[in-house]
Amino acid sequence: MRVSVGKWTKHKLMLEDERLASCLPDTQYLDKTSLNIMLDKYNQIMVKPCFGYQGRGIIQISSLLDEEFELHIERRKSFVNGKENIYDYLKENHFPRKRQRYIVQQRIPLATINNNPFDVRVMVQKKKDSLEWVVTGKLAKVAANNFVVTNVAKAVLSVEDAIEKSLINNEKIKDIVADLEEVSLLIAGQLANSYPQKRVYGIDLGIDLEGKVWIIEANLRPALSMFKLLNDGSYETIKSYKRG
Repeated sequence: MRVSVGKWTKHKLMLEDERLASCLPDTQYLDKTSLNIMLDKYNQIMVKPCFGYQGRGIIQISSLLDEEFELHIERRKSFVNGKENIYDYLKENHFPRKRQRYIVQQRIPLATINNNPFDVRVMVQKKKDSLEWVVTGKLAKVAANNFVVTNVAKAVLSVEDAIEKSLINNEKIKDIVADLEEVSLLIAGQLANSYPQKRVYGIDLGIDLEGKVWIIEANLRPALSMFKLLNDGSYETIKSYKRG
């Protein structure tokens, strides 16, 4: 039976592994009840389409004073009064496809560079006829000004440069990079049984100020072009593995 490639399904698959579960943000399938529960638990949450791509349709909801909430999508902001009104507002204004399904997540407290959040893309691949997953490239994406997601990137850096430019303790760089690679390889191994035809994953990970690694997304059809910007040879390695 074909396994769904949606965010909710992949989240549940990763949750089965104890190490990966410790890196996953609190996540629920979105309905009015789960939205209100998450708003009670967290000051900031993220609403994401299960089948969205390139950051489209992602909404950050922030709790303000006096039961007012800020909704931030791309560069646009809107405000809703009363927690009970948010779900209906989303349905009317931000959910264009009736059949689209959504998840709601605890917002990952991403480290920033000059107040712009950044996350990490790790490419994990294997050759045809091989069982060994290999990290073939990694980079950091810095969100553009006034964006809450990094899919609209202001800059692409090496992971080490990004950590150095952030407020994360630089003494942790080697350990953080090792964690990023370990988690990415575990994700590929965990998802392999459900998606046996896949030989490439683009793993999006976050790092918080303490250096903890968080799982954002496992992309099954990741874009490669951003790796051209690094000039570190990773793009050529990725293309070589893709050929087989």
